[in-house]
Amino acid sequence: MDWKDRLEDIDDDYLIGLSNKGIVKRAYKDKEEVAAQIEEMGEEASVKVGGETVTVRFPLGESKCTCPSRSMCRHVVQAILVLRESCLKQNGGAGPDRKTGQEENEAAPSEGGNASCGEGGASQGGASQGTASEGGKAQETVPEGGEPQGTAPQDRSPQGTASEDGKASGAVPQGSEAQESVPQGKTVPQDDVRKETQEGNGSARGEALGREIAAYPLTALKKALGVRQQQNFVNLAAAGLKPKIRYSSVVTVELPAQEFSEKIVVKLLSPLEYSSCTCHKKELCAHKAAAILWCQLEAKVLTKDGLDMLGSAGGEGPGYDMARVRDAAGQMKTFLEELLATGLSRTSPDALDYLERLAIISHNAGLARFEGFFRALFDSYDRYFKRKAAFKTEDLMAQTARLYRRVNLLLAAGSDGDVLKLAGEFRADYLPAGNLDLIGISMESFQTPTGYEGETVYFLEETSKKWYTYTNARPMFYEPGRKRGNVEKSMAPWGLNLSLEELLKVRIHLTGAKCDSRRRLSSTQDTRGEVTGSRRLEPADVEGWYYSDFRKLYLEQIGRPKKWLMDQDEPAEGVNLVFVQPDSCAKAEFSQTGQMLSLPLYDRAGREMLIEVEYSKRESGTIKYLERIVEKKTPCFLGKIYLRDGRMRMYPVDVLERFSE
Repeated sequence: MDWKDRLEDIDDDYLIGLSNKGIVKRAYKDKEEVAAQIEEMGEEASVKVGGETVTVRFPLGESKCTCPSRSMCRHVVQAILVLRESCLKQNGGAGPDRKTGQEENEAAPSEGGNASCGEGGASQGGASQGTASEGGKAQETVPEGGEPQGTAPQDRSPQGTASEDGKASGAVPQGSEAQESVPQGKTVPQDDVRKETQEGNGSARGEALGREIAAYPLTALKKALGVRQQQNFVNLAAAGLKPKIRYSSVVTVELPAQEFSEKIVVKLLSPLEYSSCTCHKKELCAHKAAAILWCQLEAKVLTKDGLDMLGSAGGEGPGYDMARVRDAAGQMKTFLEELLATGLSRTSPDALDYLERLAIISHNAGLARFEGFFRALFDSYDRYFKRKAAFKTEDLMAQTARLYRRVNLLLAAGSDGDVLKLAGEFRADYLPAGNLDLIGISMESFQTPTGYEGETVYFLEETSKKWYTYTNARPMFYEPGRKRGNVEKSMAPWGLNLSLEELLKVRIHLTGAKCDSRRRLSSTQDTRGEVTGSRRLEPADVEGWYYSDFRKLYLEQIGRPKKWLMDQDEPAEGVNLVFVQPDSCAKAEFSQTGQMLSLPLYDRAGREMLIEVEYSKRESGTIKYLERIVEKKTPCFLGKIYLRDGRMRMYPVDVLERFSE
């Protein structure tokens, strides 16, 4: 009875999950051709299959065979089939053939069980005898072109009739066990019989599996996934890219290709320790953890709070050598203290070499942001020694003080997670962002103090109204004197037959887009782009980012508890641009001492906002253009806004034609 309870809801799906479809088919075929005999039944069952001995244990994944195979072999599957058939038949009054010592091969479908008549499971007569299942309920298998065996045609009725031994003959079970009666003379293919009997199979095991999935602890799943895949899961769930999930006694999950960059199929079994994955790992791998999470999400066991926990995972970082980090931070602190104590006027030009050395030390210690901080400080001191007009002492002091404060925080960091928050990573994690409909808005050339130059293309997503960027960056610190070509003519990514500059004239649809936490798009070949039309900006396209009232602009953008990307030392969550349409403007002024152009803009109520551009060779064309703007023909400005010295200011990225209001 114990083995009957264990095996009655085992069906083909469950066996396929333990092994694979080919092994199960072979086991059914061997069941007709290879002798199998049950030798012992107790807590474990010993079954002789041909020349091999199989020890069937529960859970079934613990079963072993004397053959060389290390996985679930065909002998084990055949032994389980024979053992299940024997247990169910004994319960219904039919036992093994004692004369031959072999199990009868007739199919014995039972309550919640699986008919074994398909693919070599039937006897030589090609039909299985009707057997009674537990509780006195009978199911019948119909041979091709004949009446159901075990019941005379005249005795069969919709309600069924009782035989002399009190067992129902031809009875139709009620509820979930009910099967439609078969008209006389109708042929029912054996595969259809198996399919019908399997439709209700595994219900008890499926319920137990569902409870196991729902109860699986989130902490274990997070550990198996890792930080990157946790955020990956959250992004896919937000984008609506869910896997295909099929429920039976086994839950089959086909994970989205965007989640692991390959097709992964996970089969979840009860107990979950015996679940299988196409990566062939036995332990709880990231794929199995993701499959369990998807099932929890579909069953609404994983709530919004759980998703927030996954999305806000700080992680353990990339694995820092804490001794090396503290040594690097100690050298940084010592040198910065010397700089501050010496004073700017007495600082030797040799300080540039020390700053470059600290940038290299930061790189080798995996401290990405600190490498950038020291390269930026190098650039500021280089301006001072070369007596450039754009140099400002107060900016240098503020920059040095901020860096010194961060170095102290780095020295106090007690874990990899703390270091990661301060130092960042060299390579951004590009995670799935779903399908995007992008409008090309503008392109900005840049040259950073950390030694990179390139172009950034700004896109506005039509549905979400969020900003996305694509950056084409090149290192310059290795070849500072080399001249570059016309980079705007370089080809666009995503398989588009366009140049970077032509992206600003079209709308595109990206399939399988990936981006990082700052919505910077990846140029991966997995993402495909398609031009859907020309740009033709309308006010509805830029809704939420278009302002003609400066008070509203301040309250909605500056007044938010949010930092804008104007401080190179503090990367923001994303680059957000605004469209500003002033009512009028004053004459632009260029400060010779500060090397800065200022253009005052005014709205209809007379509120002011300043456009500021610091002089450089790259910005010289922008300055000349802004100086020619007249009061009554102010265009629409696109740029980044910030607050300094109590005044709202903007760095212009582009100018566009006025929108018709």
